[in-house]
Amino acid sequence: MMIKKMFLAILALGFVATSCSSDDDNSSIPDAITPNAGTLVGGPFIFIVDGVSDFVSGITTDPDAVGSNRSFVVTDDQGNILGLPPTNEALQGVDFDGAGVGTCLIWYLRYENGLQGLEVGMNANDLQGSFNLSNSIAVNRLGEPNAGVLSGGPFNFIVDGNTDNVSGISTDPNAVGTNRTFVITDINLNILGAPADLAGLQGVDFDGAGRGVCLIWYLRYEDDTNLATVTNAADLTGTFSLSNSIRVERGPNADMLTGGPFTFTVDGTPDMVSGISFDNPDNRVGSNETWVITDTSGMILGTPPTLAAVEGVDFDGAGVGVCLIWYLRYENDTNITTVTNANNLTGTFHLSNSITVTRN
Repeated sequence: MMIKKMFLAILALGFVATSCSSDDDNSSIPDAITPNAGTLVGGPFIFIVDGVSDFVSGITTDPDAVGSNRSFVVTDDQGNILGLPPTNEALQGVDFDGAGVGTCLIWYLRYENGLQGLEVGMNANDLQGSFNLSNSIAVNRLGEPNAGVLSGGPFNFIVDGNTDNVSGISTDPNAVGTNRTFVITDINLNILGAPADLAGLQGVDFDGAGRGVCLIWYLRYEDDTNLATVTNAADLTGTFSLSNSIRVERGPNADMLTGGPFTFTVDGTPDMVSGISFDNPDNRVGSNETWVITDTSGMILGTPPTLAAVEGVDFDGAGVGVCLIWYLRYENDTNITTVTNANNLTGTFHLSNSITVTRN
């Protein structure tokens, strides 16, 4: 009876004596192997799912790992088995871009024969048998950054010393990207500020920026983007996405005129100006606009409504002297319709520089 109990105990431990002799007190009984996967070193990894293959590298297993059998196990973040690369070389051949957006976990497994549940489609949490899993290494597969659509605005402020803040702006709930920020630029994309969140953006006083136009953008980006060092949004590099922009007009602003000066001879032949343009036409701000022609003392000689009308003026007919051509942007409180001298303009307005027309 004693011998039978000892035999059953040996079976329960999973091994059988290789020899048994009453004449040999030193009979060898093999020790049971306790698998130990040890520590898996490397990573974590972050990839962008963009159609370009992404492979892991630099992963090493524990040299003291124990177990008759071995394999790497790739699961999702719920433990579902996605792949079983048998070697490190096979693991490094797995294209994680093809798995789409999500998180994979890489484990190292050491185990004995008879392990159940080690199949693709099964769950590593349900493994049964003699085994040991290492720690896991995360492989984060991110979608390409997409800042989506920025909603709100546009905004039109008057530069008058009173604080002007934006409100009602909202970002796209489907935006994608590890990092995020707002970016404020001028019309030429020079970066004026990068408020980290909506509260920071709404705290910006646009009146303090003076006359002109600002653009508000939303940026989603990864760590390789050079936002911290770049000064113009057109020079951004790395993995990022800029939303549409929201225009913030700070006015009125007549911009700068280019062209001329003009010199004509009063001889009875019509003399017209041409080639007048704006230094930065997108920077013009104001509810109303007109051109203003004055003499050198500011007396208003005419207010052509458009550039085409200015180019239709015959300066020969004004006789000998000097005229000045200005561009005016203004709000409804400006007295341009009643004043006779530009020096007496009142209300909310902005005059450009002037272009000289000399009539000899």
